Amino acid sequence: MPGKKADYPDWVMKYKTKGTYINRVGDKYYLYAAHSERIKGTDKVRRVSDGYIGRITQTDGLIRSKPKLKKKPVSFETGLSFTILSVTSDIRKGLRISYRKNGDLIYCCAILSFIYGSYSLMLYERSYLSMHIPDLVIPERLPPTVLTGIDRGKRMLNDTLSNLFGEDLYRIIHFFPDIRLLDIDGTLYLTGTNDITESLSDKYQIKWEDPTWQK
Repeated sequence: MPGKKADYPDWVMKYKTKGTYINRVGDKYYLYAAHSERIKGTDKVRRVSDGYIGRITQTDGLIRSKPKLKKKPVSFETGLSFTILSVTSDIRKGLRISYRKNGDLIYCCAILSFIYGSYSLMLYERSYLSMHIPDLVIPERLPPTVLTGIDRGKRMLNDTLSNLFGEDLYRIIHFFPDIRLLDIDGTLYLTGTNDITESLSDKYQIKWEDPTWQK
């Protein structure tokens, strides 16, 4: 049980604020959030803990606990796929006209093939593509017309990106996949850029912006 107020030194008590209580275990002090509830049918009140806040030490003060994740973070390749999507919308429109219901499938598989040399449902699900063009199903076997469309789409992507980025395309392909989205308990966070990706982003006016991402 926590001790009385007088039992705790001043360097501990300065962290005791409304809605908190201190628990002493041996010579260590712990701060918790709490609220009071009346015991039904009586005039008595009991304290209900709302969670651990952190440990208090004389040297470091309040050392807040690190929040526990509900699930493991998930990483999505974003930098290169985001860039390709940003500058090849006309290719997507053309493929959707030529291949109708398979246009988006062909477009995404062409992008994955350009990035990885192959395509699969797993690669799609771990890419920004799955957020920008959601709910695609990529079967293991695709009909010949779709395969032809993917090859065509990949050539179109290569021509467009080569014309747009020139000699910088190699560096974009190499460095931009390091820019990733992290899904941490359902919230998306964009990782930072390095000097090279920052320079290339500025040169080609690539804006890393999406309303669903945290800053």
